[in-house]
Amino acid sequence: MKKIDKETKEKRKKVYYSKARIKPTYIFLVVPIFVGLAMGIDEFLETKMCGKALVYILSLGTISSALFFFLRLVLRDISLIYPGKILFCDRLKPTTAMLYADDNEFTEEKKTAIRKKIKSKKGIDLQSIKNKTYKNKKYVKRVDEAVDWLLDVTRFDDILFDYNCIYGFYRNLTAAIMLDGIVLFALAAINRWGITLPLGRFFMWGGFTCVVFSFITTWLAYTNGRRCAKKLYNVFLNLDDDKNNY
Repeated sequence: MKKIDKETKEKRKKVYYSKARIKPTYIFLVVPIFVGLAMGIDEFLETKMCGKALVYILSLGTISSALFFFLRLVLRDISLIYPGKILFCDRLKPTTAMLYADDNEFTEEKKTAIRKKIKSKKGIDLQSIKNKTYKNKKYVKRVDEAVDWLLDVTRFDDILFDYNCIYGFYRNLTAAIMLDGIVLFALAAINRWGITLPLGRFFMWGGFTCVVFSFITTWLAYTNGRRCAKKLYNVFLNLDDDKNNY
């Protein structure tokens, strides 16, 4: 197996966290910050408490850092539910679906070559299983086992890593936009049945807009997941047959 050193692993970890987790969190914060400013900017300016507000912000620095960390974890967990449960279902999961008999991403000859090489290098026999569809749970589990190994032996590839970062960004961004929509719908409900809030009409339309955008980013996550899976198998097929690479 080709190795990557510890320093490279740490750099990649920082890059992935920045692209796939931190940036979607910042994007999520755009909506609540915009709403907060739009709802209270006039009253805030009239009170002339800018100096006090600055002191409060500085004093809450450590708390806001902890809250940001918490928010990042929440968005990641939400993304595993939506769109994760859809993108990772047996029928659609890209790394598994590309080895189904009815998937057209690869030719049948190439899928056979991938299965045979997996059997040769890892001992997981996918080719002999007859029903190669998502309905065959045994085949799905065996492919997943093979993919877990493939992710390790192809980890050195920079382009594959970049594809994975892009996929992770769109997956977490989908969760961020969906959560923004939930916040706006909650404000719309409060405005209608509770306290009258500024921008009352905006909340409902803003919530629907977020839902529409979340569907778009779900599709982008899916297509980038497919692109990442395709690169995974191509890198694996192009690996040298030297035993030292496995």
